[in-house]
Amino acid sequence: MTVDHATEHETDAEPNAGPYASETSVVATDRSWRRLGHELTHARNIGDFVETVERYGWTPPLLGLLLLGVVRGVFEYLSEPFAMSKGYVFSGWQLALGINLLYGLFFVGFVCFLYFGVAGAIAGHLSEETAMERSMFKVGGYLMVLFVPVVAIAAALAVTIPSPETVVAGAEPVAEVVQSHSAVVNTTQMRVVGTMMAGVWILVGFLLLPVVSELYGIDKRASVLSVLPVTLVAVVATQLL
Repeated sequence: MTVDHATEHETDAEPNAGPYASETSVVATDRSWRRLGHELTHARNIGDFVETVERYGWTPPLLGLLLLGVVRGVFEYLSEPFAMSKGYVFSGWQLALGINLLYGLFFVGFVCFLYFGVAGAIAGHLSEETAMERSMFKVGGYLMVLFVPVVAIAAALAVTIPSPETVVAGAEPVAEVVQSHSAVVNTTQMRVVGTMMAGVWILVGFLLLPVVSELYGIDKRASVLSVLPVTLVAVVATQLL
């Protein structure tokens, strides 16, 4: 056997080159993904929490936003007066559901970008170290998942609302269309939904305070000044819309 052949044989015999190496790495990755929730909820301090968020990257928060967007789209469809009056199954209901799903995804993405972007911009203005931290949006993706069970409950409550009269937008006077939507919005169920949504925004703002302090290196007072304004706007908007 030549030296070249011996070297090639030794290289092929390396344990890391076998099929078990990649399999082991996949298993380790699966286990780490399963531990994500445990690592987040059992972080020793806010620094460990932020480090975990950074380590897992963009995939978990984006999946959380995707889930919330889908649930939000279903809620929008179930609370649409025309769909309610038709029992949710009518000619073209698939298209209507698809449009509402797209709206839900856009709405969730826009709200997340606006809320955490403005809070981060204010914090960056008050900070002497950081102007803008991308991790704000990663943390935002996790925090927005708190809305998922609330929006799911809202969708269930929407089904219990009495069906309004059938009003077709574009074919009926605008006043009648507005009145039809107002009849749904002013129901007890939708008031409960608004209260729950406002409560979640308050919870999100409270949980965001230490994260802002950690990411931007600012004190508690500056964190409150960063988070409180956007949280108040979110709460008021939830009650008005």
